[in-house]
Amino acid sequence: MHEKDSATRGFSIGEAAKASGLSAKTIRYYEQIGLIPKAPRRASGAPHTGGDRVYCAEDIGRLRFIRHARLVDLSLAEIRELLAIADQAGCPSKHSGYRELLKRHLRRIDERINHLIGLRGIVHSLLQRQEGQPMDSDTCTWATCTCMAPAASRSPRTDITARDTADDVPHESQRLRKSH
Repeated sequence: MHEKDSATRGFSIGEAAKASGLSAKTIRYYEQIGLIPKAPRRASGAPHTGGDRVYCAEDIGRLRFIRHARLVDLSLAEIRELLAIADQAGCPSKHSGYRELLKRHLRRIDERINHLIGLRGIVHSLLQRQEGQPMDSDTCTWATCTCMAPAASRSPRTDITARDTADDVPHESQRLRKSH
């Protein structure tokens, strides 16, 4: 967004951090990856430095926008997309791309919620299964332990294959979620 900044006072990185709610390290990172423009520098008098970064009010606004977008869990790629819209067309909320991006994000949030509800059910069933059963650590070994096994698979598994990888976990979670 290109708004005329009547305040010509420059902000140090510490002041920009405080005003935006971000750390100085995060601001430097966002500058490094191009989410904010490279800040001009003023001579600091300290040897071997390029000078202190100087941020204007528009930079602070952009940093706040990024922080708010991160608070709703938008990815850096999504934020970059919204910043590009803002740089070309002004406030992104007036652009259809803004609404589409937020709709996609909302769908992903709903998917994560459903996944977490399924995981909650699995953990709850693991707890229920163990209630009232005596702890018998003498007979339980890694070869026979079933305390984390899904309810449908109560016997110890001895047929572990290459398909028993992390890629299998979501499939197993989905299958268990449907049975509860």
